[in-house]
Amino acid sequence: MYCCFFDVDGVLLDFDRGFTKTIKEYFKLDIGDDYIPENFWFSDLLTKEQVVEGWDYFIKSSEFERLKPIVDPEHFNTKFGAYPVHFITNIPPDCLERRVKNLRNAGFKFKSAHCGGFINYEGKISKTKAEVIKELLQADDLVIFVDDHPDNCLNVLESFPSAEIWLMTRPFNSDFKHSKIRRANDWSEIFEHSGIPASD
Repeated sequence: MYCCFFDVDGVLLDFDRGFTKTIKEYFKLDIGDDYIPENFWFSDLLTKEQVVEGWDYFIKSSEFERLKPIVDPEHFNTKFGAYPVHFITNIPPDCLERRVKNLRNAGFKFKSAHCGGFINYEGKISKTKAEVIKELLQADDLVIFVDDHPDNCLNVLESFPSAEIWLMTRPFNSDFKHSKIRRANDWSEIFEHSGIPASD
């Protein structure tokens, strides 16, 4: 049986648009509504200090829990609904409940949501996404994993060499290549080419 694990921000929910809208207003930036960051840390737009300041403001704002879906939730639920679906997001643990609310309000159906990744908050070491998966996986389950950061994909591949792993294309990961990690330019490619059959 398949067990499905998905990153959230930048994969299921449009983090870039929500964060950019917030920092544009906060820092009074002169950028278009169609701005797309060139790298993971928005360093083409902000200094390191501004990223930290903008992030702190963003996670306290209402925009944080109103991110729009990147993928149609109904289509997502139809594709993966017959299998356990778990979300793993690298946000501060005290923000997880608000992100879950965001996902449910958008219409996503899932079994659980967890924090995990390589970014640590308030000096606390986060579990990697592979460690979270190990705690949730049942014996003989087949793993499907979708993320937009190569480090997370490599981390899961190391622990689960037979997993079906997808990297969602974004500008900051465009140079990454790996023979065992599939690349998706959008969700239609995952829906069409994933080995997981759609639920009835």
